[in-house]
Amino acid sequence: MEDVARQAGVSKSTVSLVLNDKPGVSPELKQAVRRAAEELGYRLSRARSAQWENEPRTLAVVHAQPEPNSPHEVEPTGLYLNYLNGVQAFARKAGLNLTLIADYREGDPQQLAFHLLQEASFDGFILMGWSARQENPLVHQLIERQTPAVALSRFWPDLPISTVGPNYHQQVSLAVNHLLHLGHRQIAFVARDDDQRLEWYRWRLRSYQELIAAANGAADEALIALGVTTAEAVRGLLARRSDVTAIFAGHDGIALEVLAALQALGLRVPQDISVVGQDGDHHQPEPTLTTVGFSHFDVGYLAAELVQQQIEKEASFYGHLWVQSYLVERGSCAAPRQEPLPLERLPLR
Repeated sequence: MEDVARQAGVSKSTVSLVLNDKPGVSPELKQAVRRAAEELGYRLSRARSAQWENEPRTLAVVHAQPEPNSPHEVEPTGLYLNYLNGVQAFARKAGLNLTLIADYREGDPQQLAFHLLQEASFDGFILMGWSARQENPLVHQLIERQTPAVALSRFWPDLPISTVGPNYHQQVSLAVNHLLHLGHRQIAFVARDDDQRLEWYRWRLRSYQELIAAANGAADEALIALGVTTAEAVRGLLARRSDVTAIFAGHDGIALEVLAALQALGLRVPQDISVVGQDGDHHQPEPTLTTVGFSHFDVGYLAAELVQQQIEKEASFYGHLWVQSYLVERGSCAAPRQEPLPLERLPLR
């Protein structure tokens, strides 16, 4: 774009407006920019350029991979596959083409996915998983090019890019208020050390602290438990706060690890400690996990619909959509125990 701007004798922002077919540029300047782009062999994005190419719209669904040796998931989970089902359902209805890019790694020019995305030959983008991070260079490239894009299960109020997902505060409110209504007051927050750099951690921890402070007068920092592993976080929590009666886990994957850690210590769920998760993404037989769910399918469907609106309608810039969350009551929560924990029999260290 800088080369085109230099060739046409205009600013880079003018080039962006012309190539994205935005208003505010005279016909003469538009012609000069398009001529310069053609002379330089610049590959124009199909976004907002239907008058140049009469082809079906194509969306890229990007699920980037974490860096090597990352503790985070590498393969798309059931949650991401359900997102994709929703995207596909709307795409079929609207006659959109889809390209799924599930192996993109940032800054790796050896990958085909890297070159596909750098060429920006798509009309719109849906970002999920590791690709949906504010620091991802792809996110800022899409913003700079004003390419229609939606990030799933994110909320970026400071960035001009659309998001669709659950409202984190509503999710945490449903989980924590359920435990409060059961009679719990010593409710812990459990996550892993590495989770602190992730968006959900910041939003969910903040909401947890606000809700606990409203119920108890203050949020006790000793009830916030982190560790290299979830099991380490649980052991540390019990060693310093034997009065804990319930655990709010950062997401369902952590909640299942909490269940396993408590069972390994010989504790019963929910008789000794109740556990609640987030996202409605996991199920296991005993005890079944109480969690806060939302329609993963609808997140994908609404995201694809929002991208199409941004592509087709000049007035559509970006927006944030929340889907409704709901409590899923299962067997991992009950009223708080009346007897103290048998800590002298537990291998906490």
